[in-house]
Amino acid sequence: MKGVNQAPNLVKVFVKHLERFKFEGLNSEGKKVLIDGKPPFGDGEYPTPMELLLISLGGCTAIDVLSILNKKRVKVEDFSVEVEGIRREEHPKVYTYIKVRYIFKGDIPERAVERAIKLSMEKYCSVSAMLKATAKVEWEYEILK
Repeated sequence: MKGVNQAPNLVKVFVKHLERFKFEGLNSEGKKVLIDGKPPFGDGEYPTPMELLLISLGGCTAIDVLSILNKKRVKVEDFSVEVEGIRREEHPKVYTYIKVRYIFKGDIPERAVERAIKLSMEKYCSVSAMLKATAKVEWEYEILK
């Protein structure tokens, strides 16, 4: 059996302490993201790890959806994703409910949007698949002309 360090799909990141409850996350190419704790522990200057989890979901599904629409030659003028989550009260305070809202601008066929979102949320988005183990994940979209 191969060890974790020899796994072909290995993803490795680093988290370095900066000061107080501030940390710097780095991927294997040295790209950075800053992390902080909320007061009174941290300064609230950067996103928390749990906020980054929602940002990861939004980014994962946004990349999927835009890629699918581009392959279908659907022109999108503007696109954003809003993600909100509800955490349980007791520890560990995992997300129990997450809502993803896609906002498109342009003359975009509704059927293409729905198909792209379904493919992302049901097949391609790994972050969504992982979060569905503990949370109910719902989505909606709006197309602004």
